[in-house]
Amino acid sequence: MHLIKKAILQTAVFAAVGLAISGAVIADETGLQMVFELPIEPAGLTISPKGDFLFSLRQEEKPLNRVVEVSKIGDSKPFPTIAIAQAAKDEPLILDAVRGMQADGNGVVWMLDNGRRSELPPRVIAWDYGHKKLHRVINLVAPAVLTSSVPDDLALDPGAPFLYLTDPSNGGECSLIVVDLTTGFARRVLQGHPSVMPVEGLDLVIDGVKIETRRLDGSLADPMGGVSPLVLDRKGEWLYFGPLRSNRLYRVKTEHLRNASLSADKLAGLVEQYADKPLCAGITMDFKGNIYVSDLSQKAIGVIQAGTKKYQILVSDPRFLWPGGLCFGNDGRLYFYTNASRTRATTGTNRLQSPVANYLFRVQTPASGRVGD
Repeated sequence: MHLIKKAILQTAVFAAVGLAISGAVIADETGLQMVFELPIEPAGLTISPKGDFLFSLRQEEKPLNRVVEVSKIGDSKPFPTIAIAQAAKDEPLILDAVRGMQADGNGVVWMLDNGRRSELPPRVIAWDYGHKKLHRVINLVAPAVLTSSVPDDLALDPGAPFLYLTDPSNGGECSLIVVDLTTGFARRVLQGHPSVMPVEGLDLVIDGVKIETRRLDGSLADPMGGVSPLVLDRKGEWLYFGPLRSNRLYRVKTEHLRNASLSADKLAGLVEQYADKPLCAGITMDFKGNIYVSDLSQKAIGVIQAGTKKYQILVSDPRFLWPGGLCFGNDGRLYFYTNASRTRATTGTNRLQSPVANYLFRVQTPASGRVGD
């Protein structure tokens, strides 16, 4: 366990949220810092244009606010407004079950809302942060989404008007979704391809305990393990992605994803196996091409080096229970959160004993990357 050298704790409470955030500057010999202790269950993370933290909250916990903004000193508030974040009854625009988020260089925050909390149609909501107004709504409809769809994460192309989504649906229906921002048209691609499907028999095990998901009827099942993490390189030439329950990371050129005339077989043949990876829920990339990985089984943040394509652990800690939300801050450091509740789904003697607290961490990396991504 890393030695804590110093701690400066602060607590702030925002009454409308009912959210107390404990902030800290806690560094150890690896450069790891615990920024906040979080009384929330995070589902996604990005950095606002002014450098604050935007968290989407895990829909299974039915939080009052779907997304919250937390300042650098721990003050918090619903995002983008109280009515929208809390899905007020008479509000024409509401958030329901937001997962992936990304703030772009123009000050627009893109939020992927899968609608599964209230069984609403999935959509992408883009909010103009600086002008505090709606920028755009993109409704996702069939055949781009299926009845089993649970859109999970998104990546905004920095060089073309396109958006890429992951959909770790049930059975053989996992896929990527390509959204043309010029027309708003969305296409479902690579459905059932090995690059998006979980590996059969590959269980997620933490501290010797198999992690399972509790269904609404109380039964247990393997966690949805299809394609989840994805990231674009600096120029937007390659999209890197992979299933949560897989030891492989794949990539495909975005020019091929954008080409709607390519047949399914042709596109499938253009997918490359890039590198080995651990079971992970999130990835990001720095400007030198290094890919950072949330290593679930080893409670670590790892890196796939650009030159060798070899994976190694960058930093590990017993508190890293279900790390996710990897993104770079405007200070150049890599930020990520933990979500201990994801490891507490099992019951009885096999239940993993984990702390209640969740955390926001940051760590120095060999190079930085796009802020908020």
